[in-house]
Amino acid sequence: MSSDSKPQMDLKADVKRWLKARGLDYKWLAGQCFVSEVTVYNWMAKKKIPEVKEHIIRSLMNDMPVTLPSVKVETESRVILQLPPDVQAALERRALDSKMTLTDFLATKINEIVHEEASPGPSLVDEIEREEFPEDKD
Repeated sequence: MSSDSKPQMDLKADVKRWLKARGLDYKWLAGQCFVSEVTVYNWMAKKKIPEVKEHIIRSLMNDMPVTLPSVKVETESRVILQLPPDVQAALERRALDSKMTLTDFLATKINEIVHEEASPGPSLVDEIEREEFPEDKD
């Protein structure tokens, strides 16, 4: 194994984990690197990632770190939410404003709720409904 193949293998493993954690795919990464999706597949499978593209990828990973909630879960849990379209759109806007994926945003909010020590305030849904549908004041 050559001296740079180990760092490349480590980088590729990190990129795969990072993309999965951020909910991104090779097509998205290809767009960021100005290459085709097939090129990214080739990098991840067998080809060396060119130095310039490696720099772009590392910059993306630094600018968009994976934020994990501090709640430890022993087994993987899956939560399926069925939200009205307007609530989902509002949540997606708030996640985007926070520079997070919807999944990361919701995980953070759930983490905050779990760790709330003070008296509970209005729920996230209540806050969104107040922002989206303010009461008319006559």
